[in-house]
Amino acid sequence: MQKLQLKGLGFGYEDQLVIRNLHLKLSPEARLGIVGASGSGKSTLLKLIAGQLSPDTGALFLDGINYQEERNERMDQHPRVALMAQDFDLDPNLTVDENMARHGRHLASSRLQRYLGKVHRAFSLRTVKQQRVHSLSGGQKQRLALACALISDADLLLLDEPFSQLDYALKHQILDFLESEVWDKTIIMVGHEPTDIMRFCQEVAVLNKGRILQKGRVEELYHYPKNEKVGRLTGLINVLKPEEQAATGIEESLFRPLHCRLYPDGDWRLSHLEYHAFGQLGVLQHPCGAKVKAQIPMEGAFSIGSTWQLSIKKP
Repeated sequence: MQKLQLKGLGFGYEDQLVIRNLHLKLSPEARLGIVGASGSGKSTLLKLIAGQLSPDTGALFLDGINYQEERNERMDQHPRVALMAQDFDLDPNLTVDENMARHGRHLASSRLQRYLGKVHRAFSLRTVKQQRVHSLSGGQKQRLALACALISDADLLLLDEPFSQLDYALKHQILDFLESEVWDKTIIMVGHEPTDIMRFCQEVAVLNKGRILQKGRVEELYHYPKNEKVGRLTGLINVLKPEEQAATGIEESLFRPLHCRLYPDGDWRLSHLEYHAFGQLGVLQHPCGAKVKAQIPMEGAFSIGSTWQLSIKKP
């Protein structure tokens, strides 16, 4: 049975249609990442899945049960779904630990204390655990909101931009925690940064103007995006026009820097180098005007002005 199923979902604000005839299936304990440009409908979709909004058309099913059958007008969302929203939804008058304890009240005291200890370390909250929420920074509130979502008894977690206010090192520390500690929940994570999504999630869906352009395994969308928009929303990508393909002899129109293979003495001139968190990229230019970015190994004579043959290799 599917954990979550959306059938023909449609929703709009007044005269603006935001979600358009959207279909989605998610298996139990799956991790789905949703990427898309600002205004593509990501946050609205999460609010529909959380039960905070009701669709204009279509239906949602959790464990095969229509949302409407479990809907309670006295509750602002589905009782078995937890949404970590961008506004964090924390109680400002409670301390950090009191907020987490409120969401973990279904746990035995010993288990709750073990969880708090792990979170204090992994989320760097130990020094502020007795502070009230109103005194926290934005990044501390974001970490606390994520910890509260994870400790809840909901079996479907919706994470809306969970790392937007975190520095690089802390973000990866928390991703390590998620990968090792969170294994029994179904998770949908929304974000702008594809590297975070693709590290943690098993599948990725690309949302554009309320429709899913492509959904599949991470490696599928990384290596074989169906079009340029999907490619650009899922990471750094090279795009060659048809006339550039003809002039360079490269058959692929969409390829990542990782797919580039360089050999000495060709038509591609190395114009400059860029350094990214994951390594070194070279910008190469062809006499026809085409430009590409290629991953450059640390070994080799990759000096500015050197010329190279370029071929593309995908798995």
